[in-house]
Amino acid sequence: MPRRGRLLILGLPYFGRMLADSLGGEGWDARYAPHPGRSPAGWLQLAPQVARAGVIYVIGGQLGKGSPHDLVMRIRRKPVVMHWVGTDVQRALQAHDRGDISARLAENAIHWCDAPWLVDELRSIGVRSEHVPLPIPGLAGPPPPLPERFRVLLYLPAEAPYRRVFDVETLLRLPGEFPGIEFIEVPSPPDAIPGPLPPNLKALAWVEDMDALYREVAVYIRATLHDGMSFMAVEALARGRHVIWSYPLPGAIHASGFDAVAAALRDLAARHAAGTLELNTEGRSYVLEHFDPERLTHELDQRLAALVSGQSS
Repeated sequence: MPRRGRLLILGLPYFGRMLADSLGGEGWDARYAPHPGRSPAGWLQLAPQVARAGVIYVIGGQLGKGSPHDLVMRIRRKPVVMHWVGTDVQRALQAHDRGDISARLAENAIHWCDAPWLVDELRSIGVRSEHVPLPIPGLAGPPPPLPERFRVLLYLPAEAPYRRVFDVETLLRLPGEFPGIEFIEVPSPPDAIPGPLPPNLKALAWVEDMDALYREVAVYIRATLHDGMSFMAVEALARGRHVIWSYPLPGAIHASGFDAVAAALRDLAARHAAGTLELNTEGRSYVLEHFDPERLTHELDQRLAALVSGQSS
């Protein structure tokens, strides 16, 4: 396969490494590097790769005046792509309120968003972007049967900057409201959960084998105040699990706030007790059609190739 060109991927490690691997399979000389942040030494070390790259692809947007991205855009004439994924958009909105937006970054970088509502949010501060889903690996396997015991998976980050966009109150109230249901929480360890853990809540740290964990649960609950496209929601739906999420996604239950989330969970638990809760075939069908990783990787490849072609023409 002919080489597409050099692609330097910066930003969130999980996404960056995954994309470097998948785009490498499309013919790119794709390399992931941890983002240097505001470290001058880190950017100096990265400078040769920045200079050689046909495209710099940043997972996670940044629009701040005087930021390293702003300085790179001042001297670079080749494409820089920012792929916005959630809290980065929230930070951009806050920067706009402070008057701290670089027009150079807003207008000259290429902006993609992994969820359609993020496009609308960026538009509200004058940034044009497109909805470009990120490929999510490992969706096509056969869905495991729902477990005999009704278990619920919760997601609550351990780090304070990420936890701020989660509805922590709702997540932590659910085990007490449903003492007969077993809850599994990731990735916060027990000492990161306030107060004594109720007996029906198991708090795990980082889990390597998420596929095994999805087999143990019937429901995944994601209660957020702000979000991008949730990989875990898509993964759970692909496995036929039932998903309750604060954002709308076909095949998932859209619910925000404790009362709505508790009502949705109560209905699912009642159906399980009655023996009528089945695999979520609607959600599985939707994500297999709209989040096919091979198709999305190919589309991403075509977009990046068009940027390189447009630069050289």
